[in-house]
Amino acid sequence: MDADVCPACGAGRPGLREWRGEGYEWKSAWQWMGGPVVHVAFGNGRDGRPRTARGVIAIGQRAVGGVAVGIVATGFVSLGLVSFGIFSFGVVAVGAILAVGGNAIAPLAIGVVALGLKAGGVAAFGWKIWFSLVK
Repeated sequence: MDADVCPACGAGRPGLREWRGEGYEWKSAWQWMGGPVVHVAFGNGRDGRPRTARGVIAIGQRAVGGVAVGIVATGFVSLGLVSFGIFSFGVVAVGAILAVGGNAIAPLAIGVVALGLKAGGVAAFGWKIWFSLVK
């Protein structure tokens, strides 16, 4: 089978007889509440799905943690292309308190397009506008 993805289950490279450990994963030896303090994860796991980094500090294409850095990041402080958290920074940022990015949604939002109670940006929408080019 020469397919890159199995048509039945979606696993990566089903023609390989054994899994070659695509990607990279590292966990710190230090633990906090049963999880690693630092977890770095990139690439795909044995099932062909992208790995998710989970830890106090999580770094990877998918990251979940206290401080999350990744393409899709969820955490107390999140930095990523798409980020969700209390304090979010990214191209698309959704925050419970603060969001900064291209598209920002939060009570305090700063971005090209910002939506929040207090907002600032090129196009800002909200109850109190700090600055905006669109009126």
